[in-house]
Amino acid sequence: MKIEIVEERNNPYLDRVETILRIEHPASATPSREDISRFIVDRLGYEPGKVIIKYIKTFTGMNISEALIYYYPDGIDWSTIEPVKRGKVIRIGEEESKAEEEEA
Repeated sequence: MKIEIVEERNNPYLDRVETILRIEHPASATPSREDISRFIVDRLGYEPGKVIIKYIKTFTGMNISEALIYYYPDGIDWSTIEPVKRGKVIRIGEEESKAEEEEA
């Protein structure tokens, strides 16, 4: 799996950094949010509790996906800006806490 940053822009009005990733995944399925979140934390150095993976979409007939990432460096309450639709918007760091709650 090869991940590259296509575009990264600063949005001063919403106090966030918007990043578009291009993910090439030949002969494999669309990468999970967990795989992308590992890349974001490891390679981009974003803090886990301040990142939202807005979407991951795969282009039809290709093994190429695109992901939109929002990073709130000041850690504002993103729920006032981002509507949560059917639980698809997941903050990085929430997956680990949910997994720990299920184990207990």
